[in-house]
Amino acid sequence: MLLETVIHHGEFDAPYANSLITILTIASLMTLCQCQNKSDAIRLRTQLFNETVYDHRIRPTNNQSAAIEVAMDLYLYAINELSDSTETLKTTGFLAVEWNDAFLQWDPDDFGGISLYHWPQKEVWKPDIALKNSYLDYKTLGVDDLYIENYNDGYMVWYPFQVFQTTCSMDITNFPFDKHTCSLQFRAWSYTEKEVNILSSTEGIYEVVLEENSAWKVLETSSSVAVEETVVTKTFTLKLQRKPLYFCLTVILPIFMLAILDICVFLLPCGSGEKASYAMTVFLSFAIFLTIVSSTLPQNSKSIAIISVFLIIQTVSSTLITFIALWMLRQNSLGEEVKTWWFAAVIRVMKGRRKRGQVAPIECATEEVKIELDEKVPHKSDQKTVEPEFTMKEVVHFLDEVFLKIFAMLLFLSGVICFPLAYANS
Repeated sequence: MLLETVIHHGEFDAPYANSLITILTIASLMTLCQCQNKSDAIRLRTQLFNETVYDHRIRPTNNQSAAIEVAMDLYLYAINELSDSTETLKTTGFLAVEWNDAFLQWDPDDFGGISLYHWPQKEVWKPDIALKNSYLDYKTLGVDDLYIENYNDGYMVWYPFQVFQTTCSMDITNFPFDKHTCSLQFRAWSYTEKEVNILSSTEGIYEVVLEENSAWKVLETSSSVAVEETVVTKTFTLKLQRKPLYFCLTVILPIFMLAILDICVFLLPCGSGEKASYAMTVFLSFAIFLTIVSSTLPQNSKSIAIISVFLIIQTVSSTLITFIALWMLRQNSLGEEVKTWWFAAVIRVMKGRRKRGQVAPIECATEEVKIELDEKVPHKSDQKTVEPEFTMKEVVHFLDEVFLKIFAMLLFLSGVICFPLAYANS
């Protein structure tokens, strides 16, 4: 009004009047703003943490008979390792723990508009959350250097960050197509259900910041709350699946190739001179390869992987093939005729051949055999014409075909049964 009166009487020109209006408007707005300075923060801390008002050893509720409700969520950063030998899961993440502190409340207007402040976690009350199924040791989460968010209405938020290493029971029967369910169990170690009540949540585990693991895939997550003997436990569950591509390319495929090469020993004839050396070379290659890959196989005696059964079958087969190849070389060097009657009988049954007849000796030395042309053929009394039923070369060649089919069928059946069974059960 004063400004308008001055302008009306013509004491100021219009441009000067506009500038004056702008300055007065800014000044009035500045009076509405509240500046948060150091003194406001000091006064707030002094008022809240007065020794007669606040003690972090006392549960922050006016009704000490009532339980403090605590909400808890897990933010998962990474899955570091899932060890099948020690049956442990190592993960990285942090918890979001929320509760209400009735003793840490204030009016923001009294402290320069401060509505949020951070206090060291050792100076305020917090639930002594600990990892129940820890593999290492039992201790409360967080360190003294961490801060807790405190809103003016008493709402508290705590973000303890840690590398969690928990126990996880594993069944490696279907390795490398196995799936496992592991959990992280948290509880307020010193408080019962009537003092600290951990609430259930719909989300449970947040994966928005989860880094992909090269060996494991997270299939699903969940959370639940259970009460055991007046103690509330919050459980975060992860279902993990192994990624089998690396193992299939570096272990299973080479083993199949070595097994096929091992069977090919029966394609070499005994006369080539390479049968024994080829069999021994493939066997030693098989043994060395199994020694190398043994570190990648699950080291667990509680359950045996189906793939381990397959490897045992191939190891036994390779041993038998080497032994049979050496035995066949030995038999081939004994001579042309099969002299062992039972061995000849077995070969005769396998080939489906009847026993050949023999030409009987002629008893009379002076007997004449009359033929159509009236020719006389003399025969000596000691003359015997016995044709061998089998030659050793025929027997060895036949056994090569038999054992080639047997071990090829064994490889096919072991592969068809073991791997589809492991994949189907997973």
